[in-house]
Amino acid sequence: MHSLIYFVVEAEEEGEALAKAEEQAMEWTNRHCVDYYSMPSDSFFKERWGVRKVLPVDTEEGKKLVKELIKTNINVMREEFNKAKEAMDKGNLGTALYHLRMAGGHPYSMFAFVDTTEPLISEGQIEGMKACITDEEKLWLVPVDIHY
Repeated sequence: MHSLIYFVVEAEEEGEALAKAEEQAMEWTNRHCVDYYSMPSDSFFKERWGVRKVLPVDTEEGKKLVKELIKTNINVMREEFNKAKEAMDKGNLGTALYHLRMAGGHPYSMFAFVDTTEPLISEGQIEGMKACITDEEKLWLVPVDIHY
């Protein structure tokens, strides 16, 4: 199954942002049983998702996408928590645990991450990242196709 996710990365320019997001995608292939990934410049990516831009977070388009991704991730969390509660009420703890893992930010369920383990769920995360970067760096949204 394929999923389009975004990594928020710190970089001075777009090429560096792509490289950092690819490092995170490679880490996922080892950590989360991701079979493979493709980057926005790959023909496979373009065939599946069309042309997707690497965006600086502080652009109008970037700000809009951040808000959409946060809203989507929060909705997924709520849905997964509700499914976990239903499973617990039925005494199915294995299913409940699965849904809690998904709600906690598993790569198969979320659509944007600030690192390889933390889903983007708040603009405060973006502000915290901005406080830690140099004047030369920016925050970027990098789309990545993952297959799991």
